[in-house]
Amino acid sequence: MSKVSDMIHRVNVPTPFPVGDVNCYLIDGDPLTLIDVGPKTDQALQTLAEGISQAGYKLSDVRQIILTHGHVDHMGLAAHILRVSEGLVKNEVPVLIHSEDLVRVSDFVGFTERRTESYVKIMKYSGVPSTEMPGISARILSRYFIGLGDSVPCARGLQDGDVVHTGIGNLRVLWVPGHSQGSICMVSEKDRLVFSGDHVLPGISSNPSLDFDITSEIPMVTHMRSLERMRSLKGFLVLPGHREQITDLVHRLNELAAEYDRKLNEAEQLLESSPKSVYEISRVIYGQYDTQNMILALAECHDLLRILERRGLAVLQTDSGIVRAKQP
Repeated sequence: MSKVSDMIHRVNVPTPFPVGDVNCYLIDGDPLTLIDVGPKTDQALQTLAEGISQAGYKLSDVRQIILTHGHVDHMGLAAHILRVSEGLVKNEVPVLIHSEDLVRVSDFVGFTERRTESYVKIMKYSGVPSTEMPGISARILSRYFIGLGDSVPCARGLQDGDVVHTGIGNLRVLWVPGHSQGSICMVSEKDRLVFSGDHVLPGISSNPSLDFDITSEIPMVTHMRSLERMRSLKGFLVLPGHREQITDLVHRLNELAAEYDRKLNEAEQLLESSPKSVYEISRVIYGQYDTQNMILALAECHDLLRILERRGLAVLQTDSGIVRAKQP
């Protein structure tokens, strides 16, 4: 546990994912508020409980949970916290999340089962060799992810512009779809800080294409548009969902824009010699990623190619169930 300010404590909670620890923020005062909670693992629960104890509280003292989005490394322990506080029975502890991600939490099991089917499909239509996905099935994937969280049927939906009261004053909901359809930042105008979830992260991609199966819009384009909304927060301290705080938000936004341009140019150049599958292009742009990072790389690469197609710089065709891109 580390202190962000006199009223804000950061607890680094471990996750089983390559991204590493998730930052959970405890805000003193009434109501005692927790922003993001970590996945449902014994190690995560122990770390979160110890961090809250170091701040002078018990897990059962939490009286409000705000989730920046519905991914399991940020929401998995929510139901457990409600149980220990009796909030699950008495409905005294609100779990707040943007309405676009509400189903991820209220029907975590059903939603996860549907998502894992999409993960297997994207591997197949991207052209991943069977040797690289031995034994991977939707059933195995769903069982793994379902083990990391629980449904919270009483979760409540937020909208862009809503205000949530906390011990440091009001936090304004800034809807920033992209990393997920319901990603939000929580903005404190008074303290000039923003809890950014995974919308803006230091040094690593926000994986803007994970909702490839949920929206007809290109998620990467949605994410880039949402990043522009952040420019109004110039000078604000950014408290992200992973890694260290961002002190120069505009500089980070410029870095991300340049990174997207670089990846688009690289993908376009790869089509000069011959048509290539999504998987083949992903291996050049994202390198020797492992199985855990495969969906992230494939989804983002597919978005890059869809953007090139929209700009008239590529043509996507499906042959024998595999999507390939070529020059127009």
